[in-house]
Amino acid sequence: MEDGINSEKRGSTTFPINVLIFPCGTEIGVEIYRSIAYCKEIELFGATSLERDVGVAMFENYFAGLPFVNAPEFRETFNNLITSYQIDMVFPAHDAVCLALAQMRESIPCKILTSPYETCVICRNKKKTYEFFSGIVPVPKMYASEDEVDRYPVFVKPAVGEASRGAMRVNSPEELKNILKQDREYLILEYLPGAEYTVDCFTSFKGELLFIGARERIRTSGGISVYTRVVDRAMFLPFAKKINEMLKLQGAWFFQMKRNEIGELVLMEIAPRVSGGMGLFRNRGVNLPLLTIYDALGIEVKIREYADFPAEMYRSLYNYPMESFSGEFGYSEVYVDFDDTLLVKGRVNPMLVLFLVQCRNRGIPVHLLTRHRGNILKEIQSLGIRDLIDDIIHLGEQERKSSKIAGEKPILIDDSFSEREEVANTLGIPVFGVEMIESLIDWRMG
Repeated sequence: MEDGINSEKRGSTTFPINVLIFPCGTEIGVEIYRSIAYCKEIELFGATSLERDVGVAMFENYFAGLPFVNAPEFRETFNNLITSYQIDMVFPAHDAVCLALAQMRESIPCKILTSPYETCVICRNKKKTYEFFSGIVPVPKMYASEDEVDRYPVFVKPAVGEASRGAMRVNSPEELKNILKQDREYLILEYLPGAEYTVDCFTSFKGELLFIGARERIRTSGGISVYTRVVDRAMFLPFAKKINEMLKLQGAWFFQMKRNEIGELVLMEIAPRVSGGMGLFRNRGVNLPLLTIYDALGIEVKIREYADFPAEMYRSLYNYPMESFSGEFGYSEVYVDFDDTLLVKGRVNPMLVLFLVQCRNRGIPVHLLTRHRGNILKEIQSLGIRDLIDDIIHLGEQERKSSKIAGEKPILIDDSFSEREEVANTLGIPVFGVEMIESLIDWRMG
């Protein structure tokens, strides 16, 4: 099995299968979405316990306001959703959700894509992790109390937590006293000053460790790796094999290590789930979330990494403004300018082309409304965008654009503020500058 399933049926499984990502708006959920949204064998669903999150901009099948996993009513509500939409698999996208769903696995009527409950318990609590692997894999020195600390700085973090929340370097006994006053279980650990690494792994349903990919966490923000780079995996392979041997793991998982003051690698954490940074290996041909789905179906997978590209990845926040016009799509006709709008600095505007493709998929006519001097038809043909334009309206120098715009719910996209102002004031319709096009993009697969 390489890139996909080419038949309607494979063994006892009928495709497409319905996969729910929960909670879908986390960085983990977004990475899972990017990994499987375009897979023809999967119908994708997203759900969250929040009132609303970024999932609303990504999922055609989106459900908000579910109870949190620790609420008494969660299981019944969640199972009703699973049953109503015939969900085949749930992809947990948060550490606490992995643990909760693993515990409820027998009472949830679909597959849960995480490792067994016993594994999740060990991985969820850093103290349990360090105690379990002590003497097997290098772990940080733990101080039982503040009185045992023999040198500063130390590193303090919650025994149960994620994304570095509550974790901090502590430089003095006074600082440590104040932190430990909080009503939370903290670990007092040796301070590890060296480079930090994430090792993304995949274990098959047979327990075989089929993939490890190591990357350095060069820069992080809020516990999330925003600049990461592939490094030699060989030094991490013995640790990966030992973890895989000691814990029962299945599908995508990862562990993190950091170098101590003499350069030795020390275990920081293990998580039986997808990591947000797995997108680096996805773009090298190893789609770990998709492999996890195939593996859960009992399909033996084949992994091939294209090892030369890309070698590093940057991440940042991305805007998902939602169109808020009334009606099915909010507009029935699109009028678009050419110079400095569709063609910017001598090049086709790729964001606008994306929107025009969206219009074509929805059957919405696109009218090119321009005063361009020259053979406009020849130019758009040479640029390869002729098929995205339904018709061309050429204006005289003194003609107002508002005089050529018609239709039930038209919109105008134009770089010129004065042109947009004239149309908006005359016709009262929505107008967009080139910097506003992202608000028109619908990322949902529908």
